[in-house]
Amino acid sequence: MTTQMLSPVADHRRDEWPDDLLERLAAGDSALWADVVRAFRPCLLARASEVGLKSWQRQDMEQRVWLALLRNATSIRNPACLPGWLSTTARRTALTVLREEGRELVVDELPERPTPAESDVERRCLDRQQLRELRAAVAQLPAQQRAVVRGLLRDLSYDQMSSLMGMAIGSIGPTRQRALTRLRVVLDAA
Repeated sequence: MTTQMLSPVADHRRDEWPDDLLERLAAGDSALWADVVRAFRPCLLARASEVGLKSWQRQDMEQRVWLALLRNATSIRNPACLPGWLSTTARRTALTVLREEGRELVVDELPERPTPAESDVERRCLDRQQLRELRAAVAQLPAQQRAVVRGLLRDLSYDQMSSLMGMAIGSIGPTRQRALTRLRVVLDAA
């Protein structure tokens, strides 16, 4: 496949896109995928920026959108609808990622403020206990999930984790999500 055949996608000239664009994407045409990702990645990142996603959240959102396109490419009726479909899917996915990561506990009343000496001792004891519980819960995870959680705790980027763990970047977000879900279950049970 030549670059000239792919240029209609990169140039966003809908009238010149191949009629079988979506079928070829669904079939896994890697050269075409690379061109579509290159052409539409700015649109996805713009949607992520609109809702205020952090860099690691943008990477997760982007991988989810490309996976959704792979799964749904044949259900999109017309290649000319692809930009709108990607934009809408990116925005919805970005909002989902934001909602998943932004869950907060709302408290009706604030507790009374302890004296500084009490709070330091209590905080250190609580911190140590929570750290022990977290370590025990992480130790129960499968090796790959454990490695991703440790990478997150070390504040590594997806690129760094991919290099260190020999994992595809696209696998890190879903692995992270499975690990965090499992950690919630283990910690809630404790």
